[in-house]
Amino acid sequence: MGHHVTIMRRAHPAGVDSGARAWAARLAVLLVACLLVLTGCSAIPTKGPVGVIEVPDGEPDAVAPVFDPEGPAPGATPEQILRDFITAGTGAGDGYSVARQFLSPDLRDTWQPEERIVLFRGDPRVEKRAAEGVYQIQLETAGTVDARGVRTNTVVPATETLGVRMVQFDGEWRIDQIPDGIMLAQSSARDLLISHSLYFYSSNYRHWVPDARWFVRRTGVTARIVGAMLAGPAPYLQGSVTSAFPEGVTLARDSVPITSGKATVELSPEVLENATNLALQQMNQQLAVNLLDLNDVTSVEMASDQPIQLGPPAPDLIVPELTPDVGGEQVAVAEGELVRVRNGAVTDIEGLDPVGELDPRDPATSVSGSAYAFLDADRENLYVTAPGSEARAVVGGRNLTKPSFDPENWVWTTRAVDGRTEVLAVPPGGTEANSAVLSAGWLGDRSVRELRIARDGSRALVVTDRSGVGEVLLAGITRSTEGVPQSLTTPLTLPTDGSIDTATWAGQSVIVASSVGAGEATPVILQLDGDRQAMAALDGVVGISAGSDAEDTLYAEAGGTLYRRIGGSWVDEQLTVTDPAFPG
Repeated sequence: MGHHVTIMRRAHPAGVDSGARAWAARLAVLLVACLLVLTGCSAIPTKGPVGVIEVPDGEPDAVAPVFDPEGPAPGATPEQILRDFITAGTGAGDGYSVARQFLSPDLRDTWQPEERIVLFRGDPRVEKRAAEGVYQIQLETAGTVDARGVRTNTVVPATETLGVRMVQFDGEWRIDQIPDGIMLAQSSARDLLISHSLYFYSSNYRHWVPDARWFVRRTGVTARIVGAMLAGPAPYLQGSVTSAFPEGVTLARDSVPITSGKATVELSPEVLENATNLALQQMNQQLAVNLLDLNDVTSVEMASDQPIQLGPPAPDLIVPELTPDVGGEQVAVAEGELVRVRNGAVTDIEGLDPVGELDPRDPATSVSGSAYAFLDADRENLYVTAPGSEARAVVGGRNLTKPSFDPENWVWTTRAVDGRTEVLAVPPGGTEANSAVLSAGWLGDRSVRELRIARDGSRALVVTDRSGVGEVLLAGITRSTEGVPQSLTTPLTLPTDGSIDTATWAGQSVIVASSVGAGEATPVILQLDGDRQAMAALDGVVGISAGSDAEDTLYAEAGGTLYRRIGGSWVDEQLTVTDPAFPG
């Protein structure tokens, strides 16, 4: 029999990371169901209550809001035509038929509206140039979205100028030359676009790595999401994640039919070339997790002319983690020693030798809790230790940054060397002599304030200082086939407001950043899709720590005590600890 994967239906507001743990639980059920389906239909329960949600056949239109722009007004001036054309870009229905009415007959058929979307602030400015029929549109840009749905946010105020040529047809002005794409006001982008995370495998297939994308709300969104996934990851993730689908595989048609909740994904013949059962099952897993968050999809089926048989369960098929849980316990320093912090209490770390004579600062712990790392007070030596073992120095240098563990227990830090920054990763049990020195030429003259490795081991969060300005950057981590870190990819810049000195992961798709110092700080929650949420202000912030989410496990060290985020406020835990950090 043919196999498909059942996906639990879920409503999820675009761009919001709350509820991630519930989603992860649903995904766990989904992937267990995947394995059960592979073993045969006898594993599927046939009794018990069944909930049925009626949905129309065909492909969903992403519940788009109604925008009904008008076509060209008779006798309109070139300036008015251009302003109304910008407004007409909000109407995606019928292949942007209204916007095409503003174009000349030759351009009407070749114009690609979603090749590039410019998000702008304020009002567009239209100016006539000296040459006959030549105009330009000036925009204060907030960002762009390319044809793959990759959004690039403008970090500093910027403008963009689009050149346009106008011609007359039957006495009416029309646009004869203009760059492909549409222009959308930033204020309405949330209504016109949806955010959706694509997922790729980490290099060892043990974690799902999110890749935030943006798509226009219109019919066919499922096919565009699948097409974007097949085209591969965003530039900053290339080389650091992998796809189960071979290069060259595409959708065999421009739609993904959805019948009674089942999405049938028709793929090009390349999908079956040299495909093992393991490869097909990995593809099916990836397809399922990418469509999980679409409300109209309850199951998926791969096909290529006919349904693809997945074969018997592959013994080495890994079910990746979607949201690694790092628990509720932190490591910190109290009275000169490493301690545990949990549920408002401070306790000793069982079996760990005293390290007070080394003056520990900035501790870190592995996800398993079996290894610890810390710096000395001068931040010139990095030590590692474990219960039952003596602390040993593994890296020396100037301006070492707070250590961070990846899932394979490599310890990461950076140091200043001859006016540049060097990124190091020390293997488990290793020393500086066998550490990996990563290539990151893009750092240039930047100095690194913070380096935090994502709990999937595929991405690095880097806070840099460039001429006194703090930047929050996200780079991919490339590794050898043996898993040795090799380089940090050219990063994605996350836009922030104000000065940023420190940042940390709060789950897979959320980052918390803040300034530090004696004055008032306003920590900010950064979503990978570009959204920002300012938190309540706090005086004297010196550090931020976060676990698996920003709702239940977010703390700030300030004024000599530890504060916990509860709702929209900070609550004093009345704990005298320094440098707290969750695993990772």
